[in-house]
Amino acid sequence: MSLTDKNLPDAFDDLDLGGRNRGRLVIALVALAVLVTAALVAWRVAGGDDDKAAAGGSHFGDELQIAYQASSASEKAFLTYLGTEIAPKHGVTIKPVGIEDGNQLDQATADGRYIANIYQHKHWLKQVTDSTGWKLTALGPVFQWSYSVYSEKYPSFDKLPKGATIALLNDPANTAQALWILERAGAITFKDGVDPAEATEQDIATNPKGFRFQYIEYGAGPRSLPSVDAVIDYNMSFVDAGTPDSERILAPDAPKDFAGQLVIGTKYADDPQVKVLKEIFFDPAVQEYLKTNHDPALKGQLAPVSAS
Repeated sequence: MSLTDKNLPDAFDDLDLGGRNRGRLVIALVALAVLVTAALVAWRVAGGDDDKAAAGGSHFGDELQIAYQASSASEKAFLTYLGTEIAPKHGVTIKPVGIEDGNQLDQATADGRYIANIYQHKHWLKQVTDSTGWKLTALGPVFQWSYSVYSEKYPSFDKLPKGATIALLNDPANTAQALWILERAGAITFKDGVDPAEATEQDIATNPKGFRFQYIEYGAGPRSLPSVDAVIDYNMSFVDAGTPDSERILAPDAPKDFAGQLVIGTKYADDPQVKVLKEIFFDPAVQEYLKTNHDPALKGQLAPVSAS
């Protein structure tokens, strides 16, 4: 039996597909198709395509966006070197993305908006994951931040007087790193059983010169110099502020415990581009470059990963 107008259901009796109405229907269907396509694209960009990695693709594509602390010219210079000299060998590009707020930076990494970040050592990372619950994984150390004692009042560390006030960064990990510098320099000792990477002022056993400690916000080291006798902070903060090298009065090698790490969102650990990322960052040429380069944005600020 053929389908004729008489065979159509009653619900279609009033549907006029001729002329103007047919044109309107076509336009409406095209608009609907465009909206559906746009929604699918947005969903995939946002990471909604859960089957993509399983099918052998990557969540991140060939442009690998890596977040760093926006105030750090040295971290940006490091990523620029990787993007220029190492990444092209692997058929990808690296796009440095500067973000000043560390919480935003880590959350964006955990959510897969960036393939990785490079702004934190393992102690800071533990503080972040413990306090937020974000799923982040360190793939390994990639450089050391040079961390030193600066003073505009005294020409050497030995010249600091009894009762000198020393400014330390006020977060637990960087406080411990600063106190460890003083302990390694013989200026203080720790109580038995104290882990130097977690030391606080209360863990000091002896302090022969009676040093006093003042706590400052991250990034405040250079502007704190006039008001204290010395500051312990990252070299890059002082270099960026134009502080003369002559005001660096103690510059020991940083412990490996405080190496900057390559950090990714844990759920992307098996992404194929993460494997490529590891090959780029852990290429032996990278450590050699950190050791021998003369880039003013890197030299004296980022160093090779120490042996211990």
